[in-house]
Amino acid sequence: MNDHPSQIAGHLVEQFGMDGALEAVRNGVAEAHAAGDNYRLSVWRDVRRILRDRQKAESALDVSGA
Repeated sequence: MNDHPSQIAGHLVEQFGMDGALEAVRNGVAEAHAAGDNYRLSVWRDVRRILRDRQKAESALDVSGA
């Protein structure tokens, strides 16, 4: 895993779509937490924040474009 949350988020969305990306993040957070790896946990949390922000922005566009 590279350590650039925005790149990770973009890659996950390309590979799995938004729902799959969020599931991958949930798994990553759980694994990092179980391993006690605070650095990886921090990176995954940043990725989750980026994905949620992106999801909110897309929802706002859908509402305004309707």
